[in-house]
Amino acid sequence: MAEVQTKALFTCTETGYDAALSIMELYRKNGMQAFFYGIAEEADLVSLGEINKMTHVLHFVDEESIRLVSIADEMGGFTVDISINDLILPK
Repeated sequence: MAEVQTKALFTCTETGYDAALSIMELYRKNGMQAFFYGIAEEADLVSLGEINKMTHVLHFVDEESIRLVSIADEMGGFTVDISINDLILPK
């Protein structure tokens, strides 16, 4: 079975805009495919991910909170709320 390449779409609210850009750049620097969509409505996250053929959508609610939508999960996907600190690995 072929391994699925992670492709993350970064969306946000106005208050999450700067955080979305900075975390997306960290993803890119670490060799991951990350694409910036910009401001989006939470109701549209799954469809945005599917239309753009993403495996994940990271929606930055504000400077600390993210709604992570996994589309590629074998059980049909899931949504979970996490903090930005959950995405940043300790040095």
